[in-house]
Amino acid sequence: MKGKILLLFFITIVFSYCQNSSQLTTLNSETKSKEITEGRSDHSNNEVLSMSIGNYELKGEFYDEMLRNPIDHDYEVEFNEAQNSKEIITTMGWGALESKYTEIWDKELNQIYKKLLSKLDEEPREALIESQKEWLQYHLKETKFVEKTFINNGYLGSKGSVSLGMVIRERIRERTMQLFEYRYLLDGEVEFLYQSKK
Repeated sequence: MKGKILLLFFITIVFSYCQNSSQLTTLNSETKSKEITEGRSDHSNNEVLSMSIGNYELKGEFYDEMLRNPIDHDYEVEFNEAQNSKEIITTMGWGALESKYTEIWDKELNQIYKKLLSKLDEEPREALIESQKEWLQYHLKETKFVEKTFINNGYLGSKGSVSLGMVIRERIRERTMQLFEYRYLLDGEVEFLYQSKK
């Protein structure tokens, strides 16, 4: 029980560093983390996940587009299917789900970064390149710290790697949303590479 409480505390702290104060979407990350760590299956699908959707235009068309994004939609569908399945979902299964959507968000991040660079003049382009390098350094160093401090030594138990996977996916997702917002502010465009499979 103490290990579960420490894991939830750790996840809460990491999420608070990775997320801005905006809140919305369709899953509750705290409940999701708790269900993963406790192996519970809750059949309620109408909970809210704290997340960031833009910092500069907190409502309007951009916000609506981000709420309807196909990646979160498919993730939610797959998460709910797994959660409501009669089969026992293993740690490896949860990890695979997180890895799949981390990879999808990473592809979106690279795509929107390239599109945004093509829209900028030289000086803003150089500033974005520096910003992205700094973000990537932070992302890699933060992940390395958590792996070495909490995952590799088993401090968080067998489900620690799944928790880290969730944090990594959310961190990449948030950065992608930031870049989408920058492009939207420049030309009003929101275009996802990923197409919904559900």
